[in-house]
Amino acid sequence: MTKKSKNLIFFLSHIDDFEFSCLGYLFKNYHLYDNIDIVLASFWHDKEPVFLNNLNTIQAAIGRKIMYKNLHFAQRTLNNNYDFMKDEFYKSISFDEHFDIVTHDSSDAHSDHLAVHKASFGLFKHSNKFLTVYSPSSVNFNPNYYVEMSKELYDFKHNLLTNYDFNKEQSYSSKGTYFRKEYTNIAGIYSMENFINREMEYCEIYKIYKWVQ
Repeated sequence: MTKKSKNLIFFLSHIDDFEFSCLGYLFKNYHLYDNIDIVLASFWHDKEPVFLNNLNTIQAAIGRKIMYKNLHFAQRTLNNNYDFMKDEFYKSISFDEHFDIVTHDSSDAHSDHLAVHKASFGLFKHSNKFLTVYSPSSVNFNPNYYVEMSKELYDFKHNLLTNYDFNKEQSYSSKGTYFRKEYTNIAGIYSMENFINREMEYCEIYKIYKWVQ
């Protein structure tokens, strides 16, 4: 019987969502997977070159190739283009292989994030693991999976984020407001609230919906 590959799929809305929310899971678990894919639903021209440089830096750090695909929908249009986006994402899935999905959470306040979560959740029964991430627009996020990060990894993550020029945001404020260093470690506040005998100065937080070994 042919052994099925085990694949990890990050499906996220925007360029920079990966660096903010997913590095902890990647660095902790990359060795478990045969293939790693990052699929981003939307495109923003000012951020694409930065993301590609960040991706090269990440690949060098883990010594692994990561496949990247951008579906090239405009930001803030994922609800309007939902069926087309979902179709493009599903066509990128190898259903004959085992796969785990890391994506946005249902408690997220960003409409693009919610559209990606909804599309991803359609694959819930096909996946072995289904996890969602904390993002700057999460609301009342209830994590049940904590990934501790070293100071070196936290600084690595923060440096990747500061490569972006947040004065070129496509937002109503026209600038990024969530990427000051204290905020990128807001997960540490969650761990402080939920642990008393285990200090995690730096961490990322996730919600496990499904976990099949």
